[in-house]
Amino acid sequence: MRQAIFTLILITAAANAFTALPALGYSASTGFILGGYLIFPLTSPGDQFSIDTYYGTAGVIKFQPGLTRRFDNGLLASTLEYRKVLEKKWYGWGNNTNPDSSAAMDYEKQNIIADFTIYSDNGFSFTAGVDVRHSSVFNREESTLWERLPGKVFASTWSAGPCGRITYTLSAPFDGDILLSTEGFYQTGDVSYSGITGKIRGSVKPWTAGTVTLGGRIHRQFNTADTPLPYASGIGQNVNFRGYSDNRFTGQLWTLYQLQVKNNIYSVHDFEGNHLLTIALVAFAEAGEAAEDLQLLSTGGLHTDLGLGLRLEIQDGAEMRVDAAWGDEGMLIQTGFDQAF
Repeated sequence: MRQAIFTLILITAAANAFTALPALGYSASTGFILGGYLIFPLTSPGDQFSIDTYYGTAGVIKFQPGLTRRFDNGLLASTLEYRKVLEKKWYGWGNNTNPDSSAAMDYEKQNIIADFTIYSDNGFSFTAGVDVRHSSVFNREESTLWERLPGKVFASTWSAGPCGRITYTLSAPFDGDILLSTEGFYQTGDVSYSGITGKIRGSVKPWTAGTVTLGGRIHRQFNTADTPLPYASGIGQNVNFRGYSDNRFTGQLWTLYQLQVKNNIYSVHDFEGNHLLTIALVAFAEAGEAAEDLQLLSTGGLHTDLGLGLRLEIQDGAEMRVDAAWGDEGMLIQTGFDQAF
């Protein structure tokens, strides 16, 4: 452990040229992964160019460069993501799909997102931008599962449209905050479809090194018949429902509830007091459900999991997380460079 920590500190403190967080891990959806997260600071303070990339032995390639520019009146962010996935399992449509019944497919998808965020003094932020998507599905295994889909958009498909988000962050009377957010997108081109997501998250720090976070999300997909399969609406590891495979439960509507307890166990700062590295442990519980309509959601249809995780947080906001979750079908492991919720 000490050698690993020392290595990370050396990489993080590599002059001021860049910050690097290498990834050697395992995820149920990607297999063993080799990659990293690189951040290159630009001339102006707060401006940066980043690369999130990895190769997974399950046949997954991800390459995602991003550019962030800060201005007096807001933040401009843009990302380009390329992802190729081989032998991806599809479990069918619905909230009660069978884990032993799946069909394999290969797919590619590319996303270009550029948006601008304006921050206000009263806790609101407003984001607007454009989202360009392309996807194609090939080498589909023969199965009756494909026939049950509300739509069958498998071919090479382009679409583009606006996306936006409104977020309100409220400082709580205790040491913490409450976040409310709503975001949506609209896609048109070869096909037309859209979606909207509502989110609430509250955090409190009951002790110096600890944080307890509780959150919930609800998503509604529109025109699922024209939604390309790689963008199908569903929950699983693709939305950090960590005890289940990607798109394990699918539907026009889904909800996800998450509770996490985090405790920092090791921190490193330089001689000037700047943060270099924090190692933390987390425990979490999740519950989620997919349905065709709001009236069909019920506590009897909820799927649940429990898990433990490790966090490596370095300067410039980069974070690597490794989570192990136990759901109804055993344990799954997920590694990523994003926030769990």
